[in-house]
Amino acid sequence: MTKTPTISELIHHIKRCPVEFLGEPVRGGKGDVYTEALVNDSWRRLSGNPVAPKQVDISVPGRTVSELKLMQICCWALSHPFFAQVKLQWFESFFTEGLREIAPLVKTEEWINDEERAEELARMLMHACATVPCGETAAEAQDRFEAVNTLRRLKVIEESRAAIERAREIRRKMAEQKAREAANVYARE
Repeated sequence: MTKTPTISELIHHIKRCPVEFLGEPVRGGKGDVYTEALVNDSWRRLSGNPVAPKQVDISVPGRTVSELKLMQICCWALSHPFFAQVKLQWFESFFTEGLREIAPLVKTEEWINDEERAEELARMLMHACATVPCGETAAEAQDRFEAVNTLRRLKVIEESRAAIERAREIRRKMAEQKAREAANVYARE
């Protein structure tokens, strides 16, 4: 049994992603990588059933190239020996729904070239399979995941922008009110 890896170990593994996993997904007869076959091969390897029928259908309308490429990188990340001992209840939903929102927000190569994005991917996978990285408590793992989570960061930025805009609007209304009051005082004199 392989011990639960640290996030550093997973980051190191992700950053060693072979170029074959970064190829263009086959779409409309063009491309290099059959992403759905790769995802299902990953499922077969992790399940220990090399002849299992297709388990995951990712061929839905609107699937983007960035999402398919992220799936390919995830398949590499899941080749870490640790994942072979994890139960796979999360696997299908992770690949069919879990990457749709995040994929277009990060350039594909950043998942393996940028330390923080590689950490985010490692933490996404650990979070998806409900596993706490070695050396961390569940609370620490959740806090660190939220700290590098692109979706969370963008939400905070949007909330900050909205708060700044509300403050501007309040200042504008206060200035208008002050101007009206000054005009009223002037008109009475």
